[in-house]
Amino acid sequence: MSRIYVIDDEAALGENIQRMLRSSATTISTFTDPKIGLDECMASPPDLVLLDIRMPQMSGEEVFARLHEAHPGLTIVFLTAFGSVEGAVLAMRNGAFDYLQKPFKREDLLLVVKRALSHTSLKHEVETLKDRLEALGEADAAQTRSAAMLDQMEKCRRAAATDATVMILGESGTGKEVMARFIHQQSRRKDGPFVPVECSAMPGSLIESELFGYERGAFTGADRTKKGLIESADGGTLFLDEIGDLGVELQTRLFRFAEERVLRRLGGLTPVRVECRILCATNQDLMAKIKAGTFREELFYRLSVVTVKIPPLRERPEDIQHLARFFLERFSRRYGKSLSASPRFYEALLCERWPGNVRQLKNVMERLTALHPGGVLGPEDLEEDSPKVEAVSSLSALPWKDAREQYLSSFEASYAQAVLTRCGGNVSAAAREAGVDRKTFYALLNREKEQKAGESAPQREAENGE
Repeated sequence: MSRIYVIDDEAALGENIQRMLRSSATTISTFTDPKIGLDECMASPPDLVLLDIRMPQMSGEEVFARLHEAHPGLTIVFLTAFGSVEGAVLAMRNGAFDYLQKPFKREDLLLVVKRALSHTSLKHEVETLKDRLEALGEADAAQTRSAAMLDQMEKCRRAAATDATVMILGESGTGKEVMARFIHQQSRRKDGPFVPVECSAMPGSLIESELFGYERGAFTGADRTKKGLIESADGGTLFLDEIGDLGVELQTRLFRFAEERVLRRLGGLTPVRVECRILCATNQDLMAKIKAGTFREELFYRLSVVTVKIPPLRERPEDIQHLARFFLERFSRRYGKSLSASPRFYEALLCERWPGNVRQLKNVMERLTALHPGGVLGPEDLEEDSPKVEAVSSLSALPWKDAREQYLSSFEASYAQAVLTRCGGNVSAAAREAGVDRKTFYALLNREKEQKAGESAPQREAENGE
């Protein structure tokens, strides 16, 4: 139901407007005192305000200025006499929606109100869409000041105009799915579905039926025909995340589909044509997997017609402050906080290595925003996320390459252990939470132990060499 406020010192006009707009779809409140009307609008903004421009206690221009400052998106229509049309036109240039010249006919009033409420509804839809994009992460895509990142985004824009397959490479947390969604939104398929598939999250026995679907009776428990995720992407984009975790046999089926855009459901004989764009992503070295025989070379070249490499956050420091400010504004709105950050806070962010990349920075900014009482963030607020001074001092005695390897190993082990503890020791659940397969998760748990075990022998050799 739409809410309309009428602020006019003529009580009779307010009553007439109520009669002319009477409808089950609207509620209309009238105020002859502009100060009271202003307070009500401030406390609970309606969908539309009909505002008289000439009132003795407070002018309509003053009410408009106060409302526009506090609620710039509020839809306001001025009610004006012949001599004050010029003021209403000026207000429209400053953000008012329209004006009605007194006396007006019921048809004129209904037309303006209908247009104004449609305008309000459209703005609500746009805001809802922005919220959805932020929830999906799509709004993060254009948040960059890095020349290297801008080059990759320009490559994505050019690729989006075609149907070429795109392979997106990058470390965990750099935003590979965000980039995939960006390509989808820039393409001619943007009105079609975007279907993400986490290849590492499902066991091999399940992912085939999930991808390709199955016919009734194809296996025990298949009591109905089910379309797979690939079919669900018809007319849109199929995004295969962590493509390196697919089994070799399934890679063969995927290669055939990528070549022909035709599939057969499990247990089915009828070919199904699916017109979709294929995007892939991985944080693994696929060339090394090809040499090891765990990834098919022909599939690699078929999926990497265009290759996009997202640089890690540590290689684009100019984005750290920019992204931090973007996330701070987003989470301040979400949690109803009024927060800013000091220059020293942003300087402290630059001192971090951000092994978890943009995802880690985003999580840190959300945590700080959610827990901070309000005011200004300072470098002391980062202490929980910063490495200990002693650890940094000890690492500074090592060569850069060794220090970096030791720091990352320690982070990976600590991260994996924290996720495992949160999941009650369930490795499968922890691996799903971390977005990796069980084998990779075990490797993360043992990373620091392997690092320390490998350090002693080279150290002894160096000492003997001396």
